[in-house]
Amino acid sequence: MPNLKRLLLSSLAVFLVGSAARAIDMTGGTYEMTKDVVGAAGPEAMPTMNSQDYSIASAAGEMAAGGAPSASTYQITSGYFGGQFGNSQTFMLLSSQIGQAGARTFFQDTLQVGVPFDAPIQLTFSDPLDATTISKGIQVVMAADHLGIATGLTFLSTTSVDALSQTVTVQPQTAWPGNTLLDVQATSLLQNIDGIPLSQTSHMYFMTMLDKHQDNTVITPLSAPNLPAAVMTGPVEAMSLQLPAESLSDYSAVLSSRDPLNTPLRVDPKIIQEANRKTESAGGPYRVPIALQEIGAYNASGAPLTTLSKPATLTIDYGGGLGAAAAGAGLVRPQTLSLYVLDQTHQLWVKIPASQNRSGFHIMSAPVTQLSVYALMGSADGSASDSYVFPNPWRPHGPKSGDFAGQTGTDGGGMTFTDLPSECTIKIYTLSGDLVRQIQHSDIGSPIGQGEEKWDGKTAHGDTAASGVYLWRVESSVDGKNGKLMIIR
Repeated sequence: MPNLKRLLLSSLAVFLVGSAARAIDMTGGTYEMTKDVVGAAGPEAMPTMNSQDYSIASAAGEMAAGGAPSASTYQITSGYFGGQFGNSQTFMLLSSQIGQAGARTFFQDTLQVGVPFDAPIQLTFSDPLDATTISKGIQVVMAADHLGIATGLTFLSTTSVDALSQTVTVQPQTAWPGNTLLDVQATSLLQNIDGIPLSQTSHMYFMTMLDKHQDNTVITPLSAPNLPAAVMTGPVEAMSLQLPAESLSDYSAVLSSRDPLNTPLRVDPKIIQEANRKTESAGGPYRVPIALQEIGAYNASGAPLTTLSKPATLTIDYGGGLGAAAAGAGLVRPQTLSLYVLDQTHQLWVKIPASQNRSGFHIMSAPVTQLSVYALMGSADGSASDSYVFPNPWRPHGPKSGDFAGQTGTDGGGMTFTDLPSECTIKIYTLSGDLVRQIQHSDIGSPIGQGEEKWDGKTAHGDTAASGVYLWRVESSVDGKNGKLMIIR
């Protein structure tokens, strides 16, 4: 009976790789076979063989075209194998490989980047393929070009097939373009030899190496149609790096870490921690990094490239979300943000003086000359230029009293000073110059919100301030502002 097992696998193996037109009757010799091929399909006339250690059913796609060996304990009907292995599997992509086996690889999040310009893409399928459907069923699409612009253009490629392993190798006709997001698509236009289409469209994304001779834009996280969520989204802000041609000394893969304290590329996290400690000691809780980006470039062999021969432009889109990135970040006002670079030697954050803050668009950018760790960081807002008080006049008992817009306030609501500096003093005087009330404001622990403070209309002694005109002044460590308010009882 062991010889029977070996004979059977030989028949199945021949049908997988041989001609579909005629089955082959194998006799003699030693052959390997797989036990327990379950759920086989085929005409009912084809019996199932069973024993205590195997169960085998024939799975012919058409009636027998070859011999039918039999004995008292078995009967085998040979024939054309119809695919899907008789176990109800669909025709599918089993695996893919980008580049040569054993080659140096780079990943940004889950996306393979830094792929060589001549790298092959190998796709292995569950069934033998109808070769005439490969050119239409497997396409390469440029999802985004070297500047990060979505294109959707088809890129010319060539394919070759290994029938034994059911593997298609996809290669560029000349070379993959540099710093380009490519999408190798296998669609339902691809069919197996029985005419069964691929069960679902599969996408194999990869990013090629940067071509040092052209302008390049590196974006993380990436955004393109059909990209997996793990590639499209990240835990912190989006970053882009615009590299002019010839700014890098070699073809390279550019990587970024949005959490270099826990997942560094090259810089020791202890250096970052010490720089954070120093800057917070100098600037308090307002001076904390609310976004960190470590950026590194590596050539094909993995050697790091740290300096740029031309300035690149680093842009961080902080999206208006300043509250979650770091403890104390909720105190930071967008207009105070700047980009800082890490001075590793002195373990300090150094402000980039040419930082441009488009706070209305939540975008910060600056020219950079090295690939290092960068921080988006703010400070206390010392400007009182926009401070004012409302409602003014304050008439809590008038016909339009109330807390809504256009109304003149209530006793409980008092008057609100708004757009105050992060740390400041509010002083209220009579027209003759007597100090009525002094209020200290800090965004840290403010009960009513950032840059706001209330005056309840009472003097420093707790008395109700009389009707009349009062002078007020807001003072910070940077500047001050004067104004008038009116109380009508």
